[in-house]
Amino acid sequence: MRTIALALLLTLACGKAKIDNASKPLSVPGEKVYAMHGKIVGRDTKENALTLDHQAIPGYMEAMTMDYTVRGAKVESLPANGTSVDARLHVTEEKGIWITDVTKSP
Repeated sequence: MRTIALALLLTLACGKAKIDNASKPLSVPGEKVYAMHGKIVGRDTKENALTLDHQAIPGYMEAMTMDYTVRGAKVESLPANGTSVDARLHVTEEKGIWITDVTKSP
C-alpha cells in the first residue's frame, strides 16, 4: 500500500513540475538568434515541435530538414503543413536550440 501511495505522489509531483515547451522563456542570456526561412513539413503536438525544410542559415548551418521545438506558441495554431514560414532560431551552448515568432512568409 505504501509503495502504491509513494508512486502516485511521485507521478503527481513530476506532472506538476513539467513546463511545456510553448511556455518556456522565449530568450535566455547568452543566446545567438538567427533569421530562418523554410517550409513546414510536419508537426508534433505532444512535443510542440515543427519539422522545417529550411534554407541555409548563414554563419550557422546549411539547408536541411530538421525538427525544432517551438516556444511562445502552440504548433496547432501555426500555419498549415506545406506553408512557407519565417522564424527566429535561438541557439545556446547549454539550453539547446528552439524557434520563436513563426509566421507565414509574405
